[in-house]
Amino acid sequence: MVDAGLGRAPGWAGVLYAVQGAGSVATGLAAGRLLRRLGERGFAAGGVVLFGLGVAARALPDDAAVLTGSLLIGAGLPCVLIAALTAVQRETPADRLGVTAGRVHTLLYTPNAVALLAGAGLVAVADHRVLLAVTGAAALVCAAGLAFGGRG
Repeated sequence: MVDAGLGRAPGWAGVLYAVQGAGSVATGLAAGRLLRRLGERGFAAGGVVLFGLGVAARALPDDAAVLTGSLLIGAGLPCVLIAALTAVQRETPADRLGVTAGRVHTLLYTPNAVALLAGAGLVAVADHRVLLAVTGAAALVCAAGLAFGGRG
């Protein structure tokens, strides 16, 4: 995305990460209020929507769109983590909280490691714009499942 999509030097990725971090900080500052207002599922669904839109925006060959996408990704990802870990703390009996939280952390972070590995292979054979657009669309489908699915 940085070199082939935007024609930028690799160092531009650092700018994108800084903007993504700013989105995460903004979410962190508002998380308590939003979580109380939306509940865990709504907060997570909103975060997945932000993430999906952000990833899709990164498919565009435009600096402003990619920067906006980075901000949205940064704002969206913490919502999912905060919502999931809040639900674990709320729903898990105190005597099981430690082992449950450890397992949940594994379930939350392992897919990211697998996705990084898969993504590294896929960019060698597929256009990054297609991969970003498909990932963004998949995130929006997941958000709809969270928002409109049953309790689970």
